[in-house]
Amino acid sequence: MSLIFIDENQTCQIDLSNADWATDQLNKIFSIVKDGVLFDVDFIAEYKNSIFFVEYKNSNFLGVDDPKSFNPLDPERLREVAHKYFDSFHYARGLNKTYNKRKVYIYLIETYNGDSVLRKALRNRLKDRLPFKLQSHENFSETMIDELFVLNFDEWKNKFPQFPISRLKSYLRQN
Repeated sequence: MSLIFIDENQTCQIDLSNADWATDQLNKIFSIVKDGVLFDVDFIAEYKNSIFFVEYKNSNFLGVDDPKSFNPLDPERLREVAHKYFDSFHYARGLNKTYNKRKVYIYLIETYNGDSVLRKALRNRLKDRLPFKLQSHENFSETMIDELFVLNFDEWKNKFPQFPISRLKSYLRQN
């Protein structure tokens, strides 16, 4: 089955055809809730014994007015990225897609000065906003999250070769 998706800004294409199930329709699905109180990740993919929640952010492609103005470490931005996971997790859980699955959140980011130091800081700050500590203190019947990755394009290609990804637009600069 072909599950090739393009992000909302049409800057990248991800091939989730190897997934057992995948969607890029959460934004459309969540729009039925009044006032946009639900936040969605860009893609969800069920693959073997895992479910992947993928948020893609690119502030570094041609057409962005000021790529330097995007601050991925802004507390409000971090809150939103964490909120996207929570709401998307509950959606997948409602579909019985999470039970006995490893839950993996991937924040794929391409931004001005998006080096490994920034991605590590982002991962650490996001981890504090996700339920890792909560589930370690409670006796949950299943985990809410098992892994968090903050990756750039090249890291994605190395870590998840079963899901090919490619750029569709020109970039202002290489990271």
